[in-house]
Amino acid sequence: MKTITTDLNVGKTASGLDMYCDLSLEQRHLYRMKCESFVGNLLKWMRIQMGKTNQDDYWDGNSTRKEISNITSITESGQDLIIELDKYHEYSGVEHDLITIQGVLGLEGLNGVYFHDNTIGQFPLDRHSTYKYYIRGIVPHLTGVWDGTSGVSMAAKYRNTWTDRDYHLPINWEPIIGMSDQPVKASDLCLPGYFKRGCTQGAVSITSLITDQESSKFTLSRPFTNMTGAIRDIREIGIMSGNAKSAYMLMARDVLGAPISLGNTSTLSLDYEIISMIENFNQDTDANGTNGGWTESFMSILHRIANPSAAYNWENEFHFTAGLGGGGTGVNFNVDRNLEGWQFGVRVGTSNKFVSMTDTSLTPENAEVNGVPHGYGDGELVHHGTHIGQLVVDDVANEVYFPVERIFENRGATTITVREIGLFGNKNNSLNIHPHLLARKALAPVDQFTIGAGETAKVTFNCKAIV
Repeated sequence: MKTITTDLNVGKTASGLDMYCDLSLEQRHLYRMKCESFVGNLLKWMRIQMGKTNQDDYWDGNSTRKEISNITSITESGQDLIIELDKYHEYSGVEHDLITIQGVLGLEGLNGVYFHDNTIGQFPLDRHSTYKYYIRGIVPHLTGVWDGTSGVSMAAKYRNTWTDRDYHLPINWEPIIGMSDQPVKASDLCLPGYFKRGCTQGAVSITSLITDQESSKFTLSRPFTNMTGAIRDIREIGIMSGNAKSAYMLMARDVLGAPISLGNTSTLSLDYEIISMIENFNQDTDANGTNGGWTESFMSILHRIANPSAAYNWENEFHFTAGLGGGGTGVNFNVDRNLEGWQFGVRVGTSNKFVSMTDTSLTPENAEVNGVPHGYGDGELVHHGTHIGQLVVDDVANEVYFPVERIFENRGATTITVREIGLFGNKNNSLNIHPHLLARKALAPVDQFTIGAGETAKVTFNCKAIV
């Protein structure tokens, strides 16, 4: 069986989803930086929204207190550290699985994620009360002295299953800043030096989505004012999401090339431009090579989720739906909706006309054709059910990826030449699910392939973030 794999990138210039940030101090523009920072949570979230089965671990704020708690006391007890908070972390008797300690100054080695599960992490967490926690065995690994006024804690559930009732994925993206220069890892779950206490975090604003043939983009902005009475050196920036039904999740993190000295009452502003660009944008695929990437349909979903005023509702979780299966082996989702599962997920076509951000179908010259149809006759392919593979978080290569793949079978009598590959999913903010083109690749002659009579081919879109 032939196997064809092509990447859909996140965090690669002019190919897929990318991000830049403009930093301004006291309304004076400092510089514009290329971000390298989309981390594992973004891909986990995308994968869950595409498939909803056999999901990877993710944070969930359900039945966990959503407020970020200030740390009021840090004391040693033998080899254990006792952390006391000003607000408790759970309600209705429902416990959480982890807390993150962030923004503690002076006491090196403490900021991080700690689990109640003793098999996860070097230093297990024990809850003494709703306000007091023991981090076991960590004291010998710490240096310095806590400043007594910094540091916050967040709590969450840590789930590794997904059901049709746990709709707690993140919306409302918020830029944040911090004071740690710890290297960025694909598995980062927080800003270790998160600067919240003593920082006035202004309102988040978002621009409308701007789309042309080559790109689609929007900007998230937020000001931060230092009210601690002392200078703070800002060394890291990021984007965190979270709402009334989800835990706070880190979507992106960057360490600055040099710290920004933020004086008392001074304001630092971040303007994050989130942009998707067509790879090798041109009007001659045959001459200039394979081109493509995410389309406006993908960006419109991202824009709606990132919006700081996005309202939580049950329908949000149908965004990105791509794993409905179909064909000879798939199972339709809610058959009473009369959906054709083969129309979702990976599809192929026979046109390699250059890809535009505004494409809404395969075979752009004739949208009614929209790629190779599902069937058993000549010119048709059996679309076997879409498979969404496991998420891989690789801190060595600093990348995160998961495959979306489908097997195509030619039961007709003539060979079909595949010149384009598309990824279809839902983008509606309602219970009405319809297939929309989320991504498209037009193939240069060297990348095209055939599926002959009686042959099968596995075609994969590898959704990949490079940190």
